[in-house]
Amino acid sequence: MSTDSVSFTAAVAAISRLSGLPADRIVISPMTVPGDHSAFAVDASGGRLRIRASDVVAAVSAYAAYARRTGLGSVSRFGVRPISGELIEGVPIEMRCGYPIRLAHNITVGGYTTPYFDWDQWQRELDLLAASGVNTVQLTLGQEAVWLSTFQRFGYRQDELLAWIAPPSHQPWQWLNNIEHFGDGTSLDLIERRAELARQVLGRMRELGMRAVLPGFSGTVPRGFAERNPGARTIPQGKWFLDMAGPERPDWLACDTPHYDAVADAFYAEQRRLFDAGGMWAVDLLHEGGKSGGVPLAEAARGVEAGMQRADPAYTWVLQAWVGNPRRELLDAVDREHLLVIDLTGESWERLDAFDDTPWVYGILPNYGGRTSLYGDLAAIAETPAKLGRAGTRRLTGLANMAEGVGNNPVVWDLFHDVAWQRDRIELDGWLASWTAARYGTARPELREAWRILLATAYASWRGAGPAPAPAEWSTALSGTAVDAAAHAAPTGSWFPMSDNEVAGAIDGIEFEFYAGTDSVIAAVPSLRANQASTVGPRALGYPAGALVPALRLMLSGAPAELTPGFRFDLVDLARQVVDDEARRVLPALAEAADAKDLDQYDRLVALFLDGVEVQDAVLSTDENFLLGRWVADARRWGGTPDESVRLATEAKRLLTSWGYEDSFVLTEYATRSWAGLVGGYFRSRWERWFAEVRKALTAEPTTPVDWYRFAADWVEPDVEFAAVASGDPVSAATAVLGFAERVEAALRQTRFTRPETG
Repeated sequence: MSTDSVSFTAAVAAISRLSGLPADRIVISPMTVPGDHSAFAVDASGGRLRIRASDVVAAVSAYAAYARRTGLGSVSRFGVRPISGELIEGVPIEMRCGYPIRLAHNITVGGYTTPYFDWDQWQRELDLLAASGVNTVQLTLGQEAVWLSTFQRFGYRQDELLAWIAPPSHQPWQWLNNIEHFGDGTSLDLIERRAELARQVLGRMRELGMRAVLPGFSGTVPRGFAERNPGARTIPQGKWFLDMAGPERPDWLACDTPHYDAVADAFYAEQRRLFDAGGMWAVDLLHEGGKSGGVPLAEAARGVEAGMQRADPAYTWVLQAWVGNPRRELLDAVDREHLLVIDLTGESWERLDAFDDTPWVYGILPNYGGRTSLYGDLAAIAETPAKLGRAGTRRLTGLANMAEGVGNNPVVWDLFHDVAWQRDRIELDGWLASWTAARYGTARPELREAWRILLATAYASWRGAGPAPAPAEWSTALSGTAVDAAAHAAPTGSWFPMSDNEVAGAIDGIEFEFYAGTDSVIAAVPSLRANQASTVGPRALGYPAGALVPALRLMLSGAPAELTPGFRFDLVDLARQVVDDEARRVLPALAEAADAKDLDQYDRLVALFLDGVEVQDAVLSTDENFLLGRWVADARRWGGTPDESVRLATEAKRLLTSWGYEDSFVLTEYATRSWAGLVGGYFRSRWERWFAEVRKALTAEPTTPVDWYRFAADWVEPDVEFAAVASGDPVSAATAVLGFAERVEAALRQTRFTRPETG
């Protein structure tokens, strides 16, 4: 890689922000490496950090490697620790990366993490991406301005389009062709301010040498397109989930028609005019079960390809390997040299013969919805360099972290992005020792032992235990029916009105297995047999309940005298998970007490469960990264008027609870978060209501069926303030979590029931 024209000014500025070092103590010079590889060498001398790098991202990555290797600082999500002490001189750290593309940000990150970021938050995010070696980023920020400009040329009024375009919290799914509008839409002022921020973000990305993957024109059009444009062919797409459940999809303009060509040309021209960006475009045809309406997929693909080629002859079409895509007829129809397939889960390439010699990137999908749960397979990630080396596929061009949200599990993020700089498997025990010492500012043995426990439990597998049945109340709620506590029922099967085989057959060529972390039962639709909050994911822990309690004790006993941001986050996150796991132990005993109509036992266990909710909310309140109030405040600040601020805050809360309106209640809790305010407010109020209804049923009093969608709407729609600043001591709050775990153990020993094993 030639470095003749590379300016390292942006790298110096990013390193200075991350390290606290003044710019004059950071010296970066170019390094020439063959081909499109990246490399760096870093050391210190004369009180200065000295870096040689092939490119700007490599230079920022060099500082992150130096900080961790020396332990002087840390660059990690929720764990940036500036340099403390004098720079350490020694043998230079040298690393090389053979993957030209290191991609991050699932399209959904624009809803689950960044919809209300301001410039300061985006600047920090770009610094972290560069430090992780990321040089390619999917970005939807501000791109709705392209729709607004383009569709006015095809017969739509501005006010119609503002009602059609979803607000920032839900806009990624409009780009994915899953929803066609949402709530009250958006405003011209909001679109213009987001577009301006997008230009700033794209400008910084160019300075850092990062490429943006922008949404291309997939054929999504507002309703009524054919009426406004005679002769156009549009295909109604029905409902999101195989046309049986969920919100309505937008219409699809057949991509093999002159009308598609005209809209595509206008779309790409407007995108270039507004953002001076493009050339790398994400388009997924028939995403998650869309309908072709008889349009041959090959012809549609050639239409999309031609539109991109007219816009930029050097285009790259980015496709997701996800739920049956990309299909062979598409790959066969177009020029594969201009394609890039993202293997979201890192599992499709082996089944699909490396996408028939199409360039592709190996990915992981470490969370759905940005949910808060400890989750990941660290051993599998550590093995990735050796695994891919053995595979020997010549079209593998990179790595991709396709987390749906980037607000959790920093250990997974950091380990995966270290894969790019390794040729052999990562020695995990040593890596964790170095990572924790830098993140926590101490190498105490208690902390290392705590992480050995976490490695063997929460971070041991991408897939947990086998499936468990869904509670009847949960399935009833997801069907949109009010739930009556008097109607006791056994657990049911799937909420979905099709068998697994029927689902697989509904999408031609689908071979897919969902995986995810196990959700919090505190966040679940209330049931005494609750075992999962969202529709997607395992209903059982992948390790024994109570197994994380020793890790929490060790974290507390090894706590540094001065808590670093990374230690504070990890302590709170672990304590949160311990409460979730203990709640899973209480609920089966509660169900048995109810079945036995033992009111004394029932009341004691209800009090214990709600005590756990209170303890969890208290520990979450001690770290700013676990506050609902911060999320809501960020949304509110984007409002151009008081009314718009309220609407944005409402939709931000809705995303984390019912996800959408009544037509999308099957998505309830998909993006659930164990955050202070949600736990102590929404979740607690739901459980209190349900426990009271169950008690009425036990005493033969009249019960009132609960419409959980209406309950969610009544909670999110009032304009309520939540604490946006952390309060309390995390060590004391985490110690209280240990006390709760002890009370659970004592209570379960005292129960008179024989408790069956539960999933």
